[in-house]
Amino acid sequence: MFTTIRKHQRWLMLIIAVLTIIAFAFLYNTTDMDRVGANMVAKIYGRDVMQVDVERAVRNYQLAMALGQFELIRDLAGQAQTEDEAVNNFIWNLMVLQHEAGTLGVEPGQQAVGDRIKSLPVFQTDGQFDPRKYSVFVQEQLAPRGFSERQLESVIRDVLRLEGVRELVVTPAVVQPSEIDPALERLAPTDIEVVRFSTADAAKDVSASDDEVQKAFDERKETLQSPEKRSVRYVAFVLSPEERELKDKDRVQALQKISTATGSMAQALGEGGATLVEAAAAGGLEVRTTPFFASDGAAGGALEGLDGEVVPAAAKVAFRLPSGPGNFEIVQLGDDGYAIIEVSGVEAARPLTFEEARADLRAGLIEAKREQALKESADKTLSSIREALSSGKTFAEAAEAAGAKIEAKKGLTLFSEDLSPEDRQLAMTVVDLPEGVLGDFVPEPNGGFAAYVVSRGEPDAEKAAQRRPLILQGAAQGKQMLLFAQWLATAREESGLHILRPVM
Repeated sequence: MFTTIRKHQRWLMLIIAVLTIIAFAFLYNTTDMDRVGANMVAKIYGRDVMQVDVERAVRNYQLAMALGQFELIRDLAGQAQTEDEAVNNFIWNLMVLQHEAGTLGVEPGQQAVGDRIKSLPVFQTDGQFDPRKYSVFVQEQLAPRGFSERQLESVIRDVLRLEGVRELVVTPAVVQPSEIDPALERLAPTDIEVVRFSTADAAKDVSASDDEVQKAFDERKETLQSPEKRSVRYVAFVLSPEERELKDKDRVQALQKISTATGSMAQALGEGGATLVEAAAAGGLEVRTTPFFASDGAAGGALEGLDGEVVPAAAKVAFRLPSGPGNFEIVQLGDDGYAIIEVSGVEAARPLTFEEARADLRAGLIEAKREQALKESADKTLSSIREALSSGKTFAEAAEAAGAKIEAKKGLTLFSEDLSPEDRQLAMTVVDLPEGVLGDFVPEPNGGFAAYVVSRGEPDAEKAAQRRPLILQGAAQGKQMLLFAQWLATAREESGLHILRPVM
């Protein structure tokens, strides 16, 4: 594809070919297990899944992010709460999607893939495909990471597979107009009164004794461990201070030089199986070594110079990277360049001593006590208010009798564009709460609140009419997402997936 680009920019394609990092190209050759140090991590659909397959899926995740294909990530990452969970879900769900797409006959052709790539906003200028933007993306985003056009096409093919499968799966999802009436009622302005609770007031006398800390240590000492730490050695390819001030074409040219140097070093590592130190020495480049750091990037102190850029970028990658020659990774250092890293040292996790764990244990005990004291105080106050309300008192009278102060909020509407974040949270809290009912305690940083619905007005007819199509569309999308998620969960269960060891 893109024969026009190849025809008129042969020199560009030559550079791209040089930049293609052979070490990562091996990730797409599952027969070369010794080269990439892979081993079996799972079984799915009766076949073995090797570490190389996992790394390929991880790179597809990263490339999908760079291309802005967030629906692919959203639908395959599921209800993940962390990035590691998202990537883990993406790995296995992508394999399920690819298999099921083949079973359902949803296999996009090369023309469809090419057309979709040309339509991506990242490659367009004024609504038209821009070959220059495409070329720059290949040079600056793909080549330094060991990607080529092949991987780009692979991600887009997965996007088209997702769309085709989803269209088949979600066809039964239909929303009746009557189903959105409750949502339209949320447009009604609501008057509420709020009781707030302060952690500082409820837990002012909380402390943790030495005996409690010792007891907590004795109960948990088997699980109290220092985190594994790693150090990486690296060669950085970054813009000089002067080059960082460049703009437009000059900056692009400077970045192209950086990209070329990064690719050449990676190619040398991939072809020769040399260590980073050996390859750097051959090229007259400086090798640096970071302090030891944990998987969250914490290094036990301030990081200086390039270490401060490399450690945050390398933190997650380094803990998946095996030691030894040929095991390297390229990480991006902001917008100013790249670093090639390899693991230089590992500090294994070890049990913490009492003295090492004391401060964190005490802080944890105090925090738990503070949360409990706040909840107990709130429950006691709210119980008193509800009892007074049931006896016929007004909310203001009930709150005063319980020693609580209230604040009034009038005319809150969930869909108001000018709501503050605080008021929007209040509006969401009471959206399904009937008039004359006191809601439950809602925790917040440093405290919490409970809201009482005084009255609800009538929805604005004009706003309701304007919102109806949007709410109908949102409800339909919600049903479709739920239906697809249920299908994917069932398909994954039927895939026979058996994970032998964690991959993230």
